Amino acid sequence: MSAPERLSPFGPEFTPGRHGASGGSPVTLAERKVDIVQVMAGRGGDAAAASAVGSVLPGPGKAEIAGSSMTVWIQPSGWLVIRPRAEEGALARTLASAAGDSVAVVDQGHGRSVLRLSGPKAGDALAKGSRVDLHARAFPPGSAATTSIDHMTVTIVKVDASTFDLVLPGNFSEAFVDWLRMAAAEFGYEIGRPA
Repeated sequence: MSAPERLSPFGPEFTPGRHGASGGSPVTLAERKVDIVQVMAGRGGDAAAASAVGSVLPGPGKAEIAGSSMTVWIQPSGWLVIRPRAEEGALARTLASAAGDSVAVVDQGHGRSVLRLSGPKAGDALAKGSRVDLHARAFPPGSAATTSIDHMTVTIVKVDASTFDLVLPGNFSEAFVDWLRMAAAEFGYEIGRPA
C-alpha cells in the first residue's frame, strides 16, 4: 500500500494561473516536490557526511547545486539535502545508512517546503521583504542565506541569475505565499505547476 499524496503546503488557492499586473514577464511561483533531509555532523563527522551525501559539502553562505538536487549549508557542520521526491523516507534512510554514527540525519519532508521563484523580477519581489542583499554582485548563483521575511524564517538559495529556491517552514508556507503574492503583484505573477 502506498502513502497518500501529500497536500500542497501552499494552500488550496495555490492553483496554476496568472495574477496581478498584466504584460511583461511575470514572476513565477511553483512548488518543488522534493525530499528534504537535515544532516548534522558530530565532531570529526564532516567527511562521513560528505561521503553519505555524495557531493561536496558547501561552506557558509553557499549551496552545492547539481540539476534538481542541492545541498545547502545552514550552520556549522549542518546542511539541508534536497532531492526530487521519491519513496517516503527513502532519502533519510539512505543517508543515515551511509553516514554512520557520527552523523545525525533527520527527515524534514513534512516540516519544510520549497517554493521556486523565477523570472526577471523574482529578485525584486523577494527584496521587498528580505534583509539580504540579493544583487548579483553580492548574492551570485550558488549563494544561500537564512533570514526573516514577514516574521517568517526563510532560507534563500540562488539557483541561477533569475531563479531562487525558498526553503520554508511547512506550517508557514501558505502565509508566506500570501505575502509573496502582494510583493509580486506589481510585476504580475504566475503560479506554475509543481515540479
